[in-house]
Amino acid sequence: MAILVKFTAPGTTVEDYERVNATMGVTSDADAPDGLIQHLAAEADDGIVVIDVWESEEKLNRFFEERAGRALAEHGIQTSGPEVYTVHAMIPRGKGTQPNVVMEVHIDQGSDLYDDMVSRMPTHQGDGSGHPVYSHVAGIAADGGMYIVDLWESPEAFGRFAEEEIVPAAAGRLGEIEPSFTPVHNVIHGKAAVPA
Repeated sequence: MAILVKFTAPGTTVEDYERVNATMGVTSDADAPDGLIQHLAAEADDGIVVIDVWESEEKLNRFFEERAGRALAEHGIQTSGPEVYTVHAMIPRGKGTQPNVVMEVHIDQGSDLYDDMVSRMPTHQGDGSGHPVYSHVAGIAADGGMYIVDLWESPEAFGRFAEEEIVPAAAGRLGEIEPSFTPVHNVIHGKAAVPA
């Protein structure tokens, strides 16, 4: 079962992140570890945020045991988390061309509302390649809520999409959402299959 996982590394710089990646031998799509579907690294005010999609928790754990754990320890990097979600839906590649910002939002409502909303959004139809997002992942939390992670060209691009499709599809059922935006530092596409 595919998972969406978030780690934070408070106090970590982009240079620290690059050193850890070099130690792990993961610097591009060609080096993606077994089981990785997508890796995002964003530069927050207080450190680096990593959000990954993995084919399974077992493959993530194996990668951490064999490579990531040692590399983080070698460079003195402490992480919080992980926050782990079950992948509910993914658009691995929309028509967005620039993955400049990570948009994250948590919603209390579960997958039934998400599925109903998606069915009402024209750009979510089919394989999602017509969606204006660069990529989109929806995960289900242990409490049944949803965690949505998108890559967008800009917060404004997301805002336009929200006005044109999210608000009409939600029809007042979603309540107030507070998306956060963080500048992207790195995106790596893995070789593992995207969940159906």
